[in-house]
Amino acid sequence: MIDNKVNSDNKWKGFKDFIVFNKVKEDEAVTSLYLKASDGSKLPEFIAGQFIAIRLRNEDNTLTKPRQYTLSMKSNGEFYRVSVKREEKGFLSKKLCDEIKIGDTLEITVPIGKFILKDNGKPLVLIGGGIGVTPMLTMAYDAISSGRKIHLIYSIPNSKNHSFKEEIERLCENNNFKSNVFYTRPNETDALRKDFYIKGRMSKEWMIDNLPKDGDFYFCGPVPFMKDVYHNLISMGIEKEYVNFEMFESGEDITKE
Repeated sequence: MIDNKVNSDNKWKGFKDFIVFNKVKEDEAVTSLYLKASDGSKLPEFIAGQFIAIRLRNEDNTLTKPRQYTLSMKSNGEFYRVSVKREEKGFLSKKLCDEIKIGDTLEITVPIGKFILKDNGKPLVLIGGGIGVTPMLTMAYDAISSGRKIHLIYSIPNSKNHSFKEEIERLCENNNFKSNVFYTRPNETDALRKDFYIKGRMSKEWMIDNLPKDGDFYFCGPVPFMKDVYHNLISMGIEKEYVNFEMFESGEDITKE
């Protein structure tokens, strides 16, 4: 695992120009952008779970309001990857998904954020709802070589929203890694592939029967999803010290009933 002290080499202040050198549509709503420094410099390491802020320069030379996106691939020093969900009311997300092309330039900050793994040997449970799977994915990459038992749970509407399928399947080739996928609203085609997913929402009963009681839990996703996960874990007797989460939306308190 990467030490929780980020290498300060090559870090910069404010925003820096990065080139989009690859663009991959992960599902009907999510697009991954692969970014490398315009000046060719090596990138500082980041800690799994951290994010970058992105902004664009408009044609009139004004700047868009920056938005934060979690890094979705393990740190490698060569490039960063962010995976953006296209939001109908999201000005920047629509531009990134619809308009940005390979070769275009973005401005980004260094990776920041405190939603990172704790250094312990407890079984690691990573729970992602929708695009909330991105920090879970980088944490899985980071922990896979640690020897910890890792359980990744991914909740999405159906196969049209199933990002990173092949990546997660490759992670499952490791003996200490397992995953479960929930389709909350499977479509007709999904009915033929029931062995790939669990139908419905992740219930408290399923969590009791399938998750370790001595685990270290991390989760992220839509607010209602996170509220359910949080209160289910607390009612299962999981100590708050081992209940870790990050909010994509400010001003919400998922700990309240």
